[in-house]
Amino acid sequence: MRYALPSSRITILKFERFCALYLVTGQGDSYSESLWETFMRTLDPGSAKEDSGWIHRLISATVALCGIIITSTLIGALTTGMEAKLFELKKGRTRVVEHNHTIILGWSPKIFDILHELILANENQRHPLVVILAQKDRIEMQEIIARKIENHKNTRIICRNGDPMSIHDLNIVSPNHARSIIILAPQNNNPDVSVIKTILAITNNPTRTKIKFHIVAEIKERKNLEVALIAGGDEVCFVHTDEIIARIIAQSGRQSGLSVILSIILSFKYDEIYFKREPSLSGKTFYDVVFSYPTSSVIGIMFADETVKICPARNTILQSNDQIIAIAEDDDALIMSPTFADRITYNPQAITSATIESAKVEKNIVLGWNSKAPLIAKQLDNYVAAGSELHFLTNNEKATKIITEQLVNELTKQKLYLHSGDITNRSDLQKLNLYTYHDVILLASEIQTQTEISLQQTIIEAADAECLICLLHLRNIIDKAGRKKTFNIVTEMFDIRNRELAEITRADDFIVSPNILSKYVAQLSENKNLTKVFDVLLTAEGEEIYLRPVTNYVKTEIAVTFYTVLESSMRQNSIAIGYRQMKYALDPAKFYGIVLNPIKEDKITFRRDDKIIVLAEE
Repeated sequence: MRYALPSSRITILKFERFCALYLVTGQGDSYSESLWETFMRTLDPGSAKEDSGWIHRLISATVALCGIIITSTLIGALTTGMEAKLFELKKGRTRVVEHNHTIILGWSPKIFDILHELILANENQRHPLVVILAQKDRIEMQEIIARKIENHKNTRIICRNGDPMSIHDLNIVSPNHARSIIILAPQNNNPDVSVIKTILAITNNPTRTKIKFHIVAEIKERKNLEVALIAGGDEVCFVHTDEIIARIIAQSGRQSGLSVILSIILSFKYDEIYFKREPSLSGKTFYDVVFSYPTSSVIGIMFADETVKICPARNTILQSNDQIIAIAEDDDALIMSPTFADRITYNPQAITSATIESAKVEKNIVLGWNSKAPLIAKQLDNYVAAGSELHFLTNNEKATKIITEQLVNELTKQKLYLHSGDITNRSDLQKLNLYTYHDVILLASEIQTQTEISLQQTIIEAADAECLICLLHLRNIIDKAGRKKTFNIVTEMFDIRNRELAEITRADDFIVSPNILSKYVAQLSENKNLTKVFDVLLTAEGEEIYLRPVTNYVKTEIAVTFYTVLESSMRQNSIAIGYRQMKYALDPAKFYGIVLNPIKEDKITFRRDDKIIVLAEE
């Protein structure tokens, strides 16, 4: 195919040929030499200063003028092209050509805690990368992340502008080559619909890989979970956000210190849960496997069919294709002892036993109201004995309708009582007679998802401020009563900074906030099998984390190894994974006395008020 040159360009070329011919006839040089001289005059008009003769000078000046026009045109074209490319880069629309990266789709306040956890998880990786795709300006995203996260360590963070529900925009971040994909629920009226559409855009992409995706997605309403499972199948781990937080709040209120344990396990900064296949242990009993790791805590088995059993029977035989589940400092710290002789270091004379108490009749109260309140009530119904009471203090009209029309028919063990009042009003709190309750749960006010993001932060601050005011009133009422506090207080907050303020005020009232949920999501993005473990630990069915009196397991005031504690717990069909020394219960520098996954041969002298952290069925 022939392309026609512009007439102006043809004219310039003809003129340059004429000039070259003139220079040939005028100076006697060869045509090629004259053409070179003409070309140089085009690029550098200063080279014509030695010319003589007005005709020669006129032609040289004309050639130089043509050169200026040509050079200016070329520079303009290059500048326009570079500006277009820079504008494209600024928009964040260029394709990411990477492999084995983590993708985050969407933007929400949780993204900073998730990034922080992924940075910690990637410390031992080579050239780790996190790619964010959201309907937000790329420069703005990068500036916000730079303010929130000062040290990326070895992790690169790339931001791209696009719609996560668009197949075309998704291709920008190369999902087919990603290690994992995290889908954050958007801040709109129907976040679940957006999440489901994003999943469909990934899984139904005509150019998708044949390898199954590893997707972790937030879901807000349980009623949408069934259709979400149809859309994602076994490629997606769904996190029902309200239910997860409700489970943690319900369990934390019953056991002071549990939220700290969960924060440790869910964070990549400390000891976490790993899976490992150990062929050399094939044919060994679970009891032998537990004692084979002196610096890690084996808690269960994932069988060859990928079913998980936490705290299996001690005589369970490990098969060659089974994997052990253990709490360890890192995956490379999960080191087996060369012999099984370490178990003899336990002291049989120091072992005690006790009967585990069954569920009791309780009286609990929830202060405030949000969408998690009904879920918390249902979770508590799994733990208490029949005849228990659950009280609510709120002036929320929606709460009154749900309690009287819905919850009253769904709870089987608890009788419901509704108190009208304001959680920031001291007189309303004093009327409750706090010392008659077992657990006090303080909830932050509801935040509407359809609210503008800029306004949401204001609402978050207001909700957390209400919780802080209520918490200060509660603590002052307790202090003025001059009596020992006989109940636990668990407080939900939205902002990690406000949680820190509350902890400074009083260390032992542990706070549950959305950053735990962010850690949970980050953990699942690294290993989808963790879903099966947390589904056991965070529900009333099966094994859970308990802090039980040390006297149930070993004698006090004598030095014993943790092997002794472990042996005693296994005799009671449970597994000890740590302990809490109550003398440090108010010391945040020592994790409020909590030691998780201790070295088993180290000796500890317990006091009567200390606790042993175990995994067990109630």
